[in-house]
Amino acid sequence: MKQLDWVRKEFGSIEEYIRVHFGREARFSILGDCCLVHLDNPDEETSLEREQEFLKDDGLDDDCPLCQLQREDGGFVVYDGCDGSCPDCRQRDSCEDYASQEWAGDEVSDVDSEATSEVTRPQNGPWTRSFVDMGNLEQMSPSMAVQIMLFGVLGHAAELRMDLQNQEGSEAMIRGFLEPLESACCDLKSFLSSGSRPFMPNEIPVNLQLTISALRELAGGELEDKAKDLIVKLETILNFVDRF
Repeated sequence: MKQLDWVRKEFGSIEEYIRVHFGREARFSILGDCCLVHLDNPDEETSLEREQEFLKDDGLDDDCPLCQLQREDGGFVVYDGCDGSCPDCRQRDSCEDYASQEWAGDEVSDVDSEATSEVTRPQNGPWTRSFVDMGNLEQMSPSMAVQIMLFGVLGHAAELRMDLQNQEGSEAMIRGFLEPLESACCDLKSFLSSGSRPFMPNEIPVNLQLTISALRELAGGELEDKAKDLIVKLETILNFVDRF
């Protein structure tokens, strides 16, 4: 099941999911199987430019199996470029980046308290172009939780890959975590979609462990925080895999 279809089934609508997870003031655009969430409150022109850019180039590699898995499943692309200096922001009472010194105290009182009280924007850690909500995993079946996590780690891995390429990182380093992750995700997706395989293939946890080991090589670098966060999520998937 595609990510947006699952959201519609569980929440009734994309709008309700956005309201619960990002706040009712959050702007969003639905483009096919993907939903662009504009947490930085851009103007109409910027939102339209993003939509057009995404339709022309979604940032996913046509030759990368990992990227194709993400494109097939669809999901959410989150834009969060806030630097805490937007005096007209409608979510400034709940924004962690809000630089209070930029505004006079009496301006804050003008914010709609009812709107801000509903904002339950999840922590996205170091990620800026990908997102996964881990808040309700324990309330889901292991199969559903793993599907949600697969969506998240695929998005994070694609973002990390682009970051490394922008830094002219080693292709060997990129392949080191991408190749075993591609294999693990493909095999795990096949396992979850098939009701006739009684046992989890041994290759899945092995490849997840290889991915984690490769990500640890990024310790001490600029992308250490992203690597550590992705490791935590892969270890969460491993814990769910053990339940099958």
